[in-house]
Amino acid sequence: MEGKGLEQHSREGADGSIGAPAGGTESALMRKRLLAAGLVVILLVAAGIGLRIAHREKPAGQSETGPVPVEVMAVDRGEVKRVVNITGRITPEVEVNIIPKVPGRIRSITVDVGDRVREGQVLAKIDDAELVAALHNAEAGLAVAEANARIAAAALEDARRNLDRMKQLYDAGAVSQQQLEQAQLNYDRAAAGVADAQVRQARAAVEAARVQLANTVLTSPIDGVVTARFADPGTMAGTAQPILTVAAIDQVQVQVSVTGDDINRLKAGQDAPVRVSAAGDQDFKGKIARISPAADARSKMYPVEITIPNPGHVLKPGMFAEVKLTTEIRRDAVRVPVQAVLDKEGRKVVYVVEGGRARERRLETGIADERYLEIRSGLRPGERVVITGQEFLTDGAAVTVTGGAAKGAKS
Repeated sequence: MEGKGLEQHSREGADGSIGAPAGGTESALMRKRLLAAGLVVILLVAAGIGLRIAHREKPAGQSETGPVPVEVMAVDRGEVKRVVNITGRITPEVEVNIIPKVPGRIRSITVDVGDRVREGQVLAKIDDAELVAALHNAEAGLAVAEANARIAAAALEDARRNLDRMKQLYDAGAVSQQQLEQAQLNYDRAAAGVADAQVRQARAAVEAARVQLANTVLTSPIDGVVTARFADPGTMAGTAQPILTVAAIDQVQVQVSVTGDDINRLKAGQDAPVRVSAAGDQDFKGKIARISPAADARSKMYPVEITIPNPGHVLKPGMFAEVKLTTEIRRDAVRVPVQAVLDKEGRKVVYVVEGGRARERRLETGIADERYLEIRSGLRPGERVVITGQEFLTDGAAVTVTGGAAKGAKS
């Protein structure tokens, strides 16, 4: 009985109806094995990604144990300039507002913005009907004054002849002293020139009327270009507002301001290259024209005016310009390319190649321009400084020279 019971229990366990606890244990073991295998795979993948990232972050051309490839250049002597870059705005050499001298309705405007004009060219005309009438009236007044002057001249001649006759009669005793004095008085009155004064006054009135009439014609006082137009024919013009603006731009100028430290290092006639981004990537040949002897009261800076030839009118008034002012020149300075110098914790350093290794040098520097930095101490002419690859170097690192001014030299 007992043996049969055990056999039956074994069979029932085999078909799973009563033996469930044994089957659950095997499933749990299987899940643990799969979980462990998955963790191993994840760790392997993560390690592979880390290796690839580390590989990418290594400097280009540097192997695990190999030297760092660099380019070098020999330290030399030459010119180094201290250049101050200052921005300003392009302005015309001369700019004139065309403002009527007499008020009135604008009859015509013969030019527009962008037109080139010559000195003396007619630009606009103010209606002149009233001024023409005023001129005619003044001319008539002059005619009357001149007629009166002719009558007065005839009267003077008569008075002169009467005075001469009275003198002769007085000498002959034929007239009295009183009669002679009256003749003299009549002559003096005729010679008083009242008529001549009237003529001069009338002529002045005519000249004034002609000037006013001439002022109705507006001409250009300079050779230039019309840069603005503020009115149209038919509108009323006053004597306070311009109707046109003419600018001379064959030569333009830029006014900049410099500090008191730099002002005495500049001189009139000095070259001052100018770059105007709106006019292309090129330097224009400017020159210092004027240097103010006094600082501006508000900014405490010194105005400096630079002129620039502009025959093609490429430079337009209002464009922003960057002026390069050379304030100091060292003509026989020990120098290195600016890209060779690194800033490390406030110190300027370079790497020199000696015996196949990079040696860090701390520098005392001077002035600098766009290409070179003056070296006051820390380097000697002829030493080879690293100009490419120095970012990956430390003091004593192995290097191999792959290019630069010293390419092919023994490292």
